[in-house]
Amino acid sequence: MLGPRSWSLLLLLHLILHFHICTAVSPLDPNSTLADCSCYQPAENDEALFLHHQFFDFRTLANESFASNLTPPALIGDSNDDGFEPLTSPFFGKGLFGDYFAPASWNKSASPGSPIRMVNSQQNIYLSRDTSGSPVHLTLRTNRLSSFQSTSDLETLETDYMHASIRVRARVSGAPGACAGIFTYYSDEQESDIEILTRDDHSIMRATNQPGVDPQGTVIPEASTQVVIPGRQGESNGSWTDWNEYQLDWLPGRSEWFINGVSKLNKTYGVPTEASNFQIKMWSDGGAWTGNMSIGGLATIDLEWIDIVYNTTGDAAEGNCEKVCTVENIANEPVPQVAGAQMVAARIGVVSTSVLGAFWTGFVLFF
Repeated sequence: MLGPRSWSLLLLLHLILHFHICTAVSPLDPNSTLADCSCYQPAENDEALFLHHQFFDFRTLANESFASNLTPPALIGDSNDDGFEPLTSPFFGKGLFGDYFAPASWNKSASPGSPIRMVNSQQNIYLSRDTSGSPVHLTLRTNRLSSFQSTSDLETLETDYMHASIRVRARVSGAPGACAGIFTYYSDEQESDIEILTRDDHSIMRATNQPGVDPQGTVIPEASTQVVIPGRQGESNGSWTDWNEYQLDWLPGRSEWFINGVSKLNKTYGVPTEASNFQIKMWSDGGAWTGNMSIGGLATIDLEWIDIVYNTTGDAAEGNCEKVCTVENIANEPVPQVAGAQMVAARIGVVSTSVLGAFWTGFVLFF
């Protein structure tokens, strides 16, 4: 007969196994994580609760048939100015990643403030890896032609996000004159951005809530803020050419930006109030914001994973939070973990409302 200590050890082993099973993630089924969770809470803003969680881990695709020969597609040429190139992989089609995200193929004509015509192409969105055997990542690309800028834009099919915590692990490289954007979007006046400009110093990220200029064209100082990427392992500053975790928390009346788990900025100006989608973009239009990329120039953003918790306008708060899971980046574990709101013993990943008890009223579902 097992004594109390033996039962405790068996329970702990069960919880450990439960944690690892529940946190197994498939990028082909982002809703497979922790099916028992009814609400999600970003560890960095524990007053917020969200009903939906999606996690796409591109590194796990190495053994998929469509990832057997990952060579970057040919650069767009001057004659390819319509943006109608096909998808670069079946991964982006329906039934897989394409159930959640879609490459855009719209273009934008030149104007006095944007002197270079911009043409989005699906051919600029592809899976890649640094070397044979290294992890797979998602790449978005832009390159400058003599008569236009070939760009890339990846957007969620869901356009009804109403507050979210969005984090990605990404790096940026390439010629000056491009902007890597990770952002929520409803309109040019209802937009919240993580932006990296390749004309900036490598230690700078831009945190922006739109609009950035007033109707007279005057820059609004509080709209965009330069944020220094924190260094690692004794370095004073980090670099956007290295892998970093970027996070944007869009909350009612407040936006907060994090880099590598460190809160860098809170902003109350321009916080979006309209239901939005989520976009990742690599672009340039030759204007004052991006700068003008030299002909033949090229820049990319690579992403190892995308992690999103969010609400929509149609969500009903009552009765939906029986079990709350905390989404966080745990030190030395590069995969975003979904851990328990009370991380004791095996960090089981699920906390019921009965455990939350008296401090349950401190949580707010954001809609």
